[in-house]
Amino acid sequence: MDDAKHVEIPASYRFGTFVLDVPERRLWREDEAVQLVPKQFDLLLYFVANAGRVTKKQEILDAVWPNTFVEETTLARNVSLLRKLLEPDGSRKELIETVPKIGYRFTPEVTEVDEDNLLIVEEQTVHYFRGEETISQTSSPTRRLSPAFALAVTAVLFIVIAVSGYNVYQSVSAENGPGPDARAAKQRALIAATSDRNVIKIGSVVNLQNRYPNDGSYLDAWGQVWSKPEFKKVPTETMFVSTHRNPDRDNGSGSWEVVSASGKNKGEPLAVGDRVHLGNMNPNAGYLDVCGWTEHLPVFEKFLDQTGAVFTTRSPNRDNGTGTWIIRSANGEDGTPILEGDSIAIESSYFINDAGKNRVSGFLIVAGKVKDIPAFNDHEGSKLVFTQNVSFKQTVPDIWTITISKAVSE
Repeated sequence: MDDAKHVEIPASYRFGTFVLDVPERRLWREDEAVQLVPKQFDLLLYFVANAGRVTKKQEILDAVWPNTFVEETTLARNVSLLRKLLEPDGSRKELIETVPKIGYRFTPEVTEVDEDNLLIVEEQTVHYFRGEETISQTSSPTRRLSPAFALAVTAVLFIVIAVSGYNVYQSVSAENGPGPDARAAKQRALIAATSDRNVIKIGSVVNLQNRYPNDGSYLDAWGQVWSKPEFKKVPTETMFVSTHRNPDRDNGSGSWEVVSASGKNKGEPLAVGDRVHLGNMNPNAGYLDVCGWTEHLPVFEKFLDQTGAVFTTRSPNRDNGTGTWIIRSANGEDGTPILEGDSIAIESSYFINDAGKNRVSGFLIVAGKVKDIPAFNDHEGSKLVFTQNVSFKQTVPDIWTITISKAVSE
């Protein structure tokens, strides 16, 4: 294309004793690798690329958590974790400086490594999903890149482009230009098209972290339903489901395999609107399942405002949709790919009417503490898990953050 833009991306950044390797998404302190989770790497890359400049909190949230509702406390927590990793005990100099009421400044002097070996990124427009989307094609004037190398670099391209001030996305409306929602949707399509490591797929094994204020515990299976007489009305169920502070409490109990319930193949991207089964990775635990209204289970008499009780069962779809769950989002339309770190809603398809007007079982939520149920006093769980009916007139909630499990190999 005649008006293609070119952005030079350095292979690495150096600051102090650290080297941030962009294509490999690794941080090195001299010869020692520093372990970062994906969002910590993205945040550090943003700071490094903006070294010396005061960056506003909302600017950082928009770049590192695009099109996702994230509270400032999440940013503050990740900044705190980065500081602990970067600043040795007793250091008097704060590498990530807090600018009160505004944001942060990355204070070290940053240099680009291997300046003679830059990647040249060319923007072009192609057809992707619905309509036109912009992707990035990588090439190098000085060396041949492997597909994995090119893929890793383009995975972080969206942050660098935002920092550099380039408008990557083409106009979706010649008259009005793209609005914030259109730009966000295009950005997500770009990431999904280029970042193989960040896309949640059918077959991925994930953790689901609840976003209830001040909780942050993980969906977890535990115990045996048959062992507690209070639950004799649900003989088809296998294990209890609650949340737990530890994502890897016991042999995969906090890890869930995404299994398609609508004919998608393993390895295809998970998207908003997909129907899935969630198989717990604890041996013989089974699949996430809704069984019994709370009003029919006396043990839940304090929680009659909730709709359904949640367990696991051996069958992926025990009864007319009880084990089939629909991936929802307050921000993304159906077909929008789900990326690691996204907050999603998980809706039971039990008696759901997709034409509108009717939701019977509802969304997977937390309510109350595990210790509120005397029968559960033998378990150190955090929150009870139910489904709750939400009217079609109400906004779809985003209450679970989805990440790749580190406890179970896919």
